[in-house]
Amino acid sequence: MPGFDHELQVQLFQRNPDLAPALLDEVCSFPIPDYARAEIGCADLTNLTPKPYKADDVTVLYAADGKRLLAVITETQQREDQDKPFTWPVYVTTVRERLRCPVRLLVVCPDVKTAVWARMPIEVEAGGATLCPAAIGPNEVPVVNDTAKAMSLPELSVLSAAAHGDDPAVLKAAEAALDVVPERTRLIYNDFIEARLSAAARKLWEDMMATGTYEWQSDFARKYVGQGRAEGRSEGKSEGKAEDIVMILGARGFAVSEAQCERIRSCTDLDQLNTWLTRAVTAETVEELFD
Repeated sequence: MPGFDHELQVQLFQRNPDLAPALLDEVCSFPIPDYARAEIGCADLTNLTPKPYKADDVTVLYAADGKRLLAVITETQQREDQDKPFTWPVYVTTVRERLRCPVRLLVVCPDVKTAVWARMPIEVEAGGATLCPAAIGPNEVPVVNDTAKAMSLPELSVLSAAAHGDDPAVLKAAEAALDVVPERTRLIYNDFIEARLSAAARKLWEDMMATGTYEWQSDFARKYVGQGRAEGRSEGKSEGKAEDIVMILGARGFAVSEAQCERIRSCTDLDQLNTWLTRAVTAETVEELFD
């Protein structure tokens, strides 16, 4: 329960809105803009209508004794979003308060331009605290060309193949990585890689499968990738991609309407399906899939 001293000082600031800027200027040497007037704003920070804030992922690191060492908020950001400089600090402070440990914001971007934007410092407190997101674009994604490393962390290998697919050794490592994940996941990861490859890298991937000049050994390569190349762009492959899109949207908690499902399942354009598949992983709404 706040005491008399606390309440009195609160009243001082409430009675004279010029007091706070005067203290900042004279005591803290904080530059105050040449303002026309000062008003008392609403100090009740409770949202009467709760607004949901949901990060893409939160990873918590623990010590051997169970102590929380670090929480990493990961955001997959497909494009510039002017709301994020205001919501990202909310994510950080909320997770920090909830877990009572240091927090780091990591933003993964598909291109250099978005990564440069996401890396810009966010001024949280005027002239004071600044949030500096750690942003990763395709240039910063590690090159995973070692099979053992790829198999120990398959998801990193998938990102590496999507970013550095022009390197045959990276594709070889990715093939090995896909062989150690569950069957359904392999298909999704493979489609994600294909959608991100350049035309030259995709041709390299297809040529290695079709000619057999590369030493593809896994059951995955023979059963799914090799079979898919031999059959060409078949109707069955289109249906598989469509089902993957619907499954991903459902797994992310989206309510996909019958009309939206029909639009996805009736599409036979593999390039369009690849685009939708990539968007399904990061889209914030189902409608954004079709933008």
